[in-house]
Amino acid sequence: MNKTRFAPWSLAVCLAVLSSSCSAPGTAQPGENGGAGSVELTFWDENPGQSRTPYYEELFRRFEAAHPGIRVHYVGIPVSFNKQQYDVAIASNTMPDLAAVNAEWIADFAAKDALLPLDAYYAAWPGREEIPQSYIDYNRRLVPDGALYQLPNTLYFDVLWYRADWFREAGLAAPESWEQFFDRVRQLNRPELGRYGYSLRGGAGSVTQLTSMLYAYSGLTEYFRQDGTCTINDPKHLAFLKRFIALYGTYTKESDILNGYKEMVSAFDSGEAALISHNFGSYHDHAASLGSAGVGAALLPKAENGSRVMVTVANGYSIFRSAENPDAAWQLLQFLLSEESQTYWNSHVGQIPTNSRSLSSGAFQEPALIREALSALEDPGTVQLHVPYDLPNYAKAVRQQIEPNLQKVLAGDLAPELFLDDWAALMERAYAQYHHE
Repeated sequence: MNKTRFAPWSLAVCLAVLSSSCSAPGTAQPGENGGAGSVELTFWDENPGQSRTPYYEELFRRFEAAHPGIRVHYVGIPVSFNKQQYDVAIASNTMPDLAAVNAEWIADFAAKDALLPLDAYYAAWPGREEIPQSYIDYNRRLVPDGALYQLPNTLYFDVLWYRADWFREAGLAAPESWEQFFDRVRQLNRPELGRYGYSLRGGAGSVTQLTSMLYAYSGLTEYFRQDGTCTINDPKHLAFLKRFIALYGTYTKESDILNGYKEMVSAFDSGEAALISHNFGSYHDHAASLGSAGVGAALLPKAENGSRVMVTVANGYSIFRSAENPDAAWQLLQFLLSEESQTYWNSHVGQIPTNSRSLSSGAFQEPALIREALSALEDPGTVQLHVPYDLPNYAKAVRQQIEPNLQKVLAGDLAPELFLDDWAALMERAYAQYHHE
């Protein structure tokens, strides 16, 4: 596997769904045959909430004002079962016209022939020059046919969020090494006061964050070796996992075994945890609850050998094959990818835009965390790990097997060694099947 880098962009600056056959790019424009409001697009958001939904609604108001022949119907799919809901819609042919689609889902959806290739639209779009080619190349590598099934609008990766006020009271600095991370968790643990050193994510989404921490700790730069064997059960990963799960129940609440995103963030924002690991898109939630002086963030520490390995995710938008008017859907998609839209969206949700003009606009130069993140990404020594989202069964395996097994490890019902060995074997089978079809 090649090392995945998105460096060019940073160096340059930095439920009701209509289904029908698709028309080709460049056919009749929305509204010209039926007057204003004749086209309705259904858009699915895979992660709704107060920190995101209002900004989508404002963007759609702006779009409708500029395109009076199109109306957008927003549907938020709760994150706790978003992938399942998308799968059901695909199986029953009730997909939305377009949607926010996680990078790890693209291979699966493309294999099910659910997504519309965007190559013709993209080739004719003047705005394509504002989206770095590295993102486009990365998306094409996620599918066997090399087609473009998604365009990314936001980049993020996991960081350590910490209670800056608690750290100051204790005279502690933010953790700069993994040893300091474990020390801080122990030092700030006050279960008798209802305060714990850490809140871990044991439920939905747990494996995504665990993967980031494992490779950041080990410094390993490849998910698969040249012979197709998986590195997830490397001895360094086992060493970290044992230390990590030892936090559970003593330095965390026992209910953390069920934590998804909302529960983990709630524990941090309500004063139950000193640290959590999550991407920096949750900044505004933390700042709203704790105030800017009460929350701090640090990049995941470097490995013991001094290397920095990061798992970056570029999520974006896809059009489904069932879209009744794909031309209208494309108009909305390119609007969402524009400089103005990306600046508005990413500056409010606290993530990094993929539009290079947006990134260089100045809106993302002030927050210290964004500056530090950009510096890390631009560092030629940083390696961005390629997580095998290109394996069509990856997302299914994570949700149905790896995440439940992690809960067994936390509960003491599965040995950490067996957990990592099973995880590696599962990935190796998927890798062998994918590369020999």
